[in-house]
Amino acid sequence: MKLGIAVAVSILAVLPALAGPAVLITGDYLEARSNHVLTCGCLFSGEMVTDGREAILAWKFDGSSYQGALLEGVKVVAVLNGPGMLSLPGQARRAVLYIDGAGSESQRASVVSFLQQTYPAVIGEVLAVHSAPISFDKQPDRVSARVAGLVEVTARTARLPEDAHLGSFFSYEPFIPLADRTLAMTLLYEYRGGDFGVRWWRWEPGITGYFGRFQLQR
Repeated sequence: MKLGIAVAVSILAVLPALAGPAVLITGDYLEARSNHVLTCGCLFSGEMVTDGREAILAWKFDGSSYQGALLEGVKVVAVLNGPGMLSLPGQARRAVLYIDGAGSESQRASVVSFLQQTYPAVIGEVLAVHSAPISFDKQPDRVSARVAGLVEVTARTARLPEDAHLGSFFSYEPFIPLADRTLAMTLLYEYRGGDFGVRWWRWEPGITGYFGRFQLQR
């Protein structure tokens, strides 16, 4: 009996090594919302009622894979819309996805599956998926994502305290976990697609999001 237990323990100890190293999925990320993530109490209270129903998220994947599909070079922009403030937990939302760099239908399906399985509460219901050229440009203190004629977000590193309203405090964490994160001063934020039946744009700078690196093990 003791010999049997010892053998079983030895097998369990070897299994992780046989399984091989976990797949690491990494890349760059940018998000912008229609509400501030760092602001003063008055603006925070007002936005709870009137703003925050829209958001734009963008991913640029490094060399990694998911469900057998390569993700290297794939870029995704997710446009979110809901009836209430998306920064609050449990809020319903719909998403329109734009994907660039996925050369086949199966690869696009894997990308959509990755987003839905990894960030179900963030993505919500996927209303439409489009293949479109996406530019994702990352500089040391500035990041931008663009779907030509449809979606654009440009942000720089927020400079505190000069960029913040007097008496500001952190209101919301990033939508997704980030290995490192930078508070973003959004300079341009717009969606001109037709899937939601509504469009929005904002040119007034504000601390409305984050950018940084995402890192996941599979």
